[in-house]
Amino acid sequence: MVHCGLKGAVDSFHARFHDAFLHDGEQRSVVEQLRHVVTAQDVAANPKLRSFLEHKYVVHLTEPAYSYLLRYLQSEDNSALCRVLSTHLQVEVTASRPTEYQLYGTTGGSMTAPNSVSSSWAGVGGAEGGEGVEVPAGIPQNEVALLALQDCIKKVHEGPPSLTTICFYAFHHTEQMLNTAEVSPDSRLLAAGFDSSAVKLWSLRARKLKAKPHQADVSYIHLACDLQEEEVEEEDGCGSEIKMLRGHSGPVYRTAFLTDSSGLLSCSEDTTIRYWDLGSFTNTVLYQGHTYPVWDVDVSPCSLYFASSSHDRTARLWTFSRTYPLRLYVGHLSDVDCVKFHPNSNYLATGSTDKTVRLWSTQQGQSVRLFTGHRGTVLSLAFSPNGKYLASAGEDQRVKLWDLAAGTLFKDLRGHTDSVTSLSFSPDSSLVVSSSIDNSVRVWDIRSSHGGTPPDGSSSELVGMYAGNTSNVLNVQFMACNLLLVTGTALEKAEP
Repeated sequence: MVHCGLKGAVDSFHARFHDAFLHDGEQRSVVEQLRHVVTAQDVAANPKLRSFLEHKYVVHLTEPAYSYLLRYLQSEDNSALCRVLSTHLQVEVTASRPTEYQLYGTTGGSMTAPNSVSSSWAGVGGAEGGEGVEVPAGIPQNEVALLALQDCIKKVHEGPPSLTTICFYAFHHTEQMLNTAEVSPDSRLLAAGFDSSAVKLWSLRARKLKAKPHQADVSYIHLACDLQEEEVEEEDGCGSEIKMLRGHSGPVYRTAFLTDSSGLLSCSEDTTIRYWDLGSFTNTVLYQGHTYPVWDVDVSPCSLYFASSSHDRTARLWTFSRTYPLRLYVGHLSDVDCVKFHPNSNYLATGSTDKTVRLWSTQQGQSVRLFTGHRGTVLSLAFSPNGKYLASAGEDQRVKLWDLAAGTLFKDLRGHTDSVTSLSFSPDSSLVVSSSIDNSVRVWDIRSSHGGTPPDGSSSELVGMYAGNTSNVLNVQFMACNLLLVTGTALEKAEP
């Protein structure tokens, strides 16, 4: 600033910062000399001050600090700052001491080449006066630390899994009339189907269930520019904790929520499928096509389609906007007891009383896989979220895993002592959970076996078993955060 003749700026700068250098003796002497320097001739007459202009300042930076500086200079147009750094500073980079937690670093050595550093400043900011050297994109990886991290990740993936948390919903006083129970994807509702042809809904939250009022004023049209008044929710006293959905004329065998929990499907012995609007809790659509009782219904991952299986030996594909089926899947020799969509919705799996499992092309309606090996009726199916495996189980008390690509049996899991009623995969496809009429819930690790065979003769893939005070376990559902929801009937105490 003195060299450029900025006397006012020199006085204010010296008055503001000179106290910070007075604690060091050598710096104090230089600062005292600067007090009397007011012209460029004063600088030229002082050898020590002249050396400041003729030489560069040496700044020592660690590799992380140097990398952060480069990233900052690359992030914006810092040409002026790059010129200052190139003209007045010499940066020397020293290797940082590696630690076992360090993910990035250098393999050794230090950068002390001032010429390359000063040219890199010019290259970063586009400053004039020479071609810039290309700036490294990031910090070199510490290969040792990276390999250690990869090894830890591998051990987590291949090691024994952590057991899931289980939440059990038990039904009391059902008098053996409960056929199915399911929790909505958002964990807000619990639906159950009964022999009495009714579907019941329970609220799993503190808020009670109440139908949304129908307020359609056809005499007034709301435009986008209109300010909409926020609807004030009424007190929960006007709602109820249970909603009864009536419409079927026979036992309800299965219910299925839409993926966004906005609606519910139910199938019945009366050969029909009904859609229930969970905003108004009313039956809005009736789907007819089967000629015998409908055993199962499943909704596709994006709620574009749903499928049903029936005593008429067929499975059918439906869309919500049509009351008739789009496809018929014919090939089983007996009842089609269960149906399940593949995660990509391009395939559909069915299990039957004829002891076989079939995989169908959803659009073409053709059978593309036939899995045989069960010794009893197949009651439950589940696809792994990664789409590689299909699990099936039923009256033969075995859980079989099928490799879909190869079309072969992958694993045969034994351990249950009665019919298996429900299956569910964990979100990472590493665990499969099965429930049975033997009142147990078993967790299997399908990646590999850990340890020896359990004392009860179960497969070595068994990593957990849960048994409660129940008379029947109806359904198992894996939810987010490694949470497993189980529904079943409670074991009633015998009256004295």
